[in-house]
Order: sequence, then C-alpha cells, then structure tokens
Amino acid sequence: MIPIVPSLSVRPLDASDHPAAAELISEWIGAAPYSRPLDQAAFEREVCADEPPVVFPASLQRHQQFGAWRAGQLIGFLDCAVGRDSDSLDLPEYYPLGLVRFLALPQRQDLINDVVEALFSLAQEYWRENGIGYVKAFHISTGYPSFQGGAGILPGDWADHVRALTMLGFRFLTRYYCLRRPLHEPLEEAVPMADLSVAFRGAPADRTYQLYHRRTDWVGAARYILVPGGPGGEPPFAHLVHIEVDPRWRRRNMARWMLRRVINDATLQGYPELVVHVAHEAAAALNLFVQHGFQELNYRGYSLELNLTA
Repeated sequence: MIPIVPSLSVRPLDASDHPAAAELISEWIGAAPYSRPLDQAAFEREVCADEPPVVFPASLQRHQQFGAWRAGQLIGFLDCAVGRDSDSLDLPEYYPLGLVRFLALPQRQDLINDVVEALFSLAQEYWRENGIGYVKAFHISTGYPSFQGGAGILPGDWADHVRALTMLGFRFLTRYYCLRRPLHEPLEEAVPMADLSVAFRGAPADRTYQLYHRRTDWVGAARYILVPGGPGGEPPFAHLVHIEVDPRWRRRNMARWMLRRVINDATLQGYPELVVHVAHEAAAALNLFVQHGFQELNYRGYSLELNLTA
C-alpha cells in the first residue's frame, strides 16, 4: 500500500480555531524574553479584537489571521494587518502599510517552507486587495502586549523565522538590543537647570512624562509601563518604551534627568528591574543606558521589510 501524505490547507481563522491558535502562539512566545503565554482571553483581546491593544503607538486599520492545517492540526499561523506603525503615523490615511504582527511555524523542519509559502501567498493576496505595495514585518510597535512587554520585534535566535522570511525576499530593516537594569535604591536626581517642570500623564502602571522649560517650551518626554508577573511564575518588570529630547535641548543632561526619574519611580513601585529595547543606530541612547547600570542581554531583535512585486 502506498502511504498517503496528509495535504496542507490554509485559510483565514474563525472563532473555533482560536484555542488552537493561542496554544501554538504561546509555544513560541514562551521562548522569548519578557513574554507571557496567551490564554484564550488574551488571544481574543490582543490578536483578534477590532482595535487590538499595542504598547507603542500604531494604527491597525484592519487585520487578518491565517492558519495552516495538516491532518486536522493547526501547524502554522500568520497575523497580518493593514495600517501604520509608529514610524509612519504621520502618513496620510490613504497610504497604509502591510504589517506582519506575528508568525508561528511548525516544529517539523520539513514542513516549514511549504507552510510559510502557503501562508504568505494568502497574505499577499490580502495586502494587494487593500492596495498595499510595501510590508514591514515584526516592527517594534505592532506586537502583542504579552510578547516581549509589547516590543513586537523578531528575536534573532528564531533562526527558522529569519531564514523563512529572507527566503521570501524580506530584508533586514532595524536591529535592536535589549538591556536590563536591576532596581535597588533610588538615584540622585540633579535638576540640570532652573525653570524645568514635569507634567505627568496616565496611570502609575502606564505613565508618560512631559518635560517643559518655563511651562511652555517642550523639552522632552519619556514613558514607561509596569508589567505584572505572569501566571507561569514570570517575574514582574518595568518597561521603558520611550525617551526623547528635543534637538534644541540635547547635550544639557535632560535625558539623564528623565531616565533617573523613571528609574526612581519604577524602584518606588517595587519592581525588580527596568527593561528597554534600543535600536542599534541609537548610539547616544545606548551610552546613556550603560552609564546608568543597564546590562545588555544576549539578545538581538529584528524588524524586516518587503516590497511586493507586481
């Protein structure tokens, strides 16, 4: 008897597929630092909601999830979207991007290429139907809050993902480092000059700082979120998601003061460490963090891009 090889089928997910998809995604998320497994409720909220939450600013106008099945088992998953990431929010509404939010691959190596090609074939049809010619994958701003504290970048040690995406023509766009700082004692906050004031926005678990000179001249901003411990014993942490100084005010220790304020607030909240993801080209930011006791993890993260051919 000639053995029958189970065929591969791909289609959009429906509600009955969500438990299997949440389980498949969690297998991958569990291998990423500062991540939490997705239960059914988190999957519905962070993946399938009409306006899914994101930690970094982004606008997802519409999104679609595709699954790959073999022998009745879900073995591949792709979450794609149409919208704008944090780098393109100022673009007009009629100029959206294609976005890849997440990709889950089969554990079997011999199935990966077929699954990736089938999933992205559907995705490219979806993007073209929406007038998309340019795609970003794993941009930092389009990730799930449970994944790396909201940083949606692709961990570099997910070698099968890197190989599969580059096979499809994706090119590396940005490389990220991940740094951590243990929180023990508050630091001294030396105000760099007179007439500076800080305005606070948001709740203690998601706080934004706006720094002004003489209450009217905007100097800079910072934001951090507090991530509670996970159900599997994952420890809590604070995540610095933004720090910025207006170019006119740089080289005056403004970023140093704001960073120390964030460190002290997170320390007083009782969180054991502060985490930040930094793009490789941000040399000044990297130096600032290292000077304040941040330690680089053995980690590289990537975002990628693709121009769709006609």
